[in-house]
Amino acid sequence: MNVPKISSKVVIAIPKADHDATFMCMKEDPMMNRELKPGYNLQIATHKQFVLDYGLFSNPTDTRTLVPFLTQFHALDFFEHIVADAGYGSEYNYTMILDQFEK
Repeated sequence: MNVPKISSKVVIAIPKADHDATFMCMKEDPMMNRELKPGYNLQIATHKQFVLDYGLFSNPTDTRTLVPFLTQFHALDFFEHIVADAGYGSEYNYTMILDQFEK
């Protein structure tokens, strides 16, 4: 398995079966195990229980998926407000929402 190195301290592990997936810590199973498994981070935009858009990301943290998701969300212009939970909170995300998306 080829493991690309970003720096001397950071190594990205790539699963053999799916080269686009990233190892993520999944929620606990009934046996109370928390394992690293290949996976994706699914983001969904909804309005009144209708799915408007979705995105699959290889980054396990929601904080780093908000801006790319909003950038590819073409119906964003029809809405006045962006509502997200605390998992998306970061100074960068707040700045981008105010400056780039003007919401």
